[in-house]
Amino acid sequence: MVTKSQPEEPILTHAEIQAAVGARLEKYRGRSVLEQFALFMGMAQLMELALKSFYSRRYGVDVDSLERWTLGQVKGALRDRGLRPDFVAYLESVVDYRNHMAHSFMADAFITRELFQRETRFESRELDKGIYELEQLFVLFEWTEVNQAWGQDAAA
Repeated sequence: MVTKSQPEEPILTHAEIQAAVGARLEKYRGRSVLEQFALFMGMAQLMELALKSFYSRRYGVDVDSLERWTLGQVKGALRDRGLRPDFVAYLESVVDYRNHMAHSFMADAFITRELFQRETRFESRELDKGIYELEQLFVLFEWTEVNQAWGQDAAA
């Protein structure tokens, strides 16, 4: 008896993720900590807008009603809808980094600079982690969109 095999689901490998993230990180290279901070915040804003658009399309919600939502609110709504838990977990981490950067990074960087009388690696360690995770989230979001690999929402 011949059976039809299930179509293979697309797979994003670790090596593909690393290569794509590495390419996305190029825009940060050679920039000062302040420039990297500004770029990170701008990219976080772009992710917020992309996710609002995605939420609007996926759930039939008027995009104008999402205008005042923060990145954290979008994350909560996606989690509540049962979107892929792995994606929401990455998003949650990015939201945490973004909030830390927005509310504490500049003050922390100023204090550190005053203590050491120069720019230090301490200042940018958290920023570097946040940048990496944000750019990785972009890779995962774009790949999942292109490949329609969102699956079924758990709460649908």
